[in-house]
Order: sequence, then C-alpha cells, then structure tokens
Amino acid sequence: MILDVILGNNIDTSMWIKDLQENKADCIIVVDYAFNDEPTEIEGVIYMSPIQAHRYIKKFDSVNYYKSLYAYPGMHGNISSL
Repeated sequence: MILDVILGNNIDTSMWIKDLQENKADCIIVVDYAFNDEPTEIEGVIYMSPIQAHRYIKKFDSVNYYKSLYAYPGMHGNISSL
C-alpha cells in the first residue's frame, strides 16, 4: 500500500489534498508541525504530528512525500536579483 505524506500544513495543503484525492491516493496524511494532539481524520485525510507520522509511515510499502517551497526575488538581501 502507498502512503502520500504532505509535509507541513500551509496554504498549499488543500491543493495537494485535492490533487491526490482526484488521483485516487490510497492513504493521505498531513504532517502538521504545530500539531500535538491525537491524529485527527478530516474528510479522509489524517493530520498528525511528526513523531506520530514517523511511527505510522513504517506500516506502508511505499511512501511519497510532498512539500511546497517558496522563493522570492531579493531573498538574499540583494534586491537587484529581480
């Protein structure tokens, strides 16, 4: 069985979830770095802490990870990089 793991709960999380559900993903979890409660299932997606996810991932044959990365012009303090 394949597990799809979305790293972080941010503005892109709903986009990742929608895309994975449209492609009939077996199991989707969101690793929420600010989450400390018991794993919670919302509309077929399980939200959990990194420690819980570390244990949960071991149950699957294959794991796919998804992460959004943001880069902005001038991030290095040099606005001329625009």
